[in-house]
Amino acid sequence: MRNIFKVVATLTTGSVFMLASCKKETEAPYDNTNYFPLQTGKYILYDVDSIKHDDFNKTSVSYHSQMRYDVVDSFKDNQGRLSYTINVMWRKNSSQEFVPSDVIQVTKTATGLEWVQGNVRLLKMIFPVAEGANWNGNSAVSTLDPQLDEYMVDKYGWNYKYANLGATYDPGNNPFYNTVTVNEVDETTNVPVGDNYADRNYSQAIYAYGKGLIYKERIYWYYQPNIGYKHGYEVVMRAVEQN
Repeated sequence: MRNIFKVVATLTTGSVFMLASCKKETEAPYDNTNYFPLQTGKYILYDVDSIKHDDFNKTSVSYHSQMRYDVVDSFKDNQGRLSYTINVMWRKNSSQEFVPSDVIQVTKTATGLEWVQGNVRLLKMIFPVAEGANWNGNSAVSTLDPQLDEYMVDKYGWNYKYANLGATYDPGNNPFYNTVTVNEVDETTNVPVGDNYADRNYSQAIYAYGKGLIYKERIYWYYQPNIGYKHGYEVVMRAVEQN
């Protein structure tokens, strides 16, 4: 199961990025790079609910676990920029000890948040944060990585866009104020019934000012009519504790 969570964290995936089209409409009147604060010692704990669709056994199994993102170190990247290492920890439930799951490297510049995980490079945010601004966050994903699903590559509609700037958002346990939503991809082909091929590719992230990533939803599955069942996964991460 941890492989599923690695995919999510990757979404949930410095280097140099070429920015695509960026449309700015309403900019927040403060230093809004702080939607993803970085300092050694910071952590966020997430409840994770996931569903694994297995077309071989024709079953869909639900799982619950926890993940913790710990900022454990800082370093200078190959361009001399201050970057941070985030250790991703995983456990089945709160009675167990965390075990290492993945490592993320994050570089925050004046123009964006660069995210590297599993050798995959993403541009998770652009600055300043502005309602309606859009960009190509997956432009660096030029080849298929065996650790990722096929739909991470740019040609599958990954056009990140800011929405709901300044809104209050409750992931299900407590409200966070002054948030921004990043709609990363929302693609659907057909309905998974009958003789039609179908697929679903969806990803959304929500950040709270001064807190970081508080909600992440990722859906990826496909349906082959000759098999008659979906194959893929659905994952939701909700922040339940942070410092």
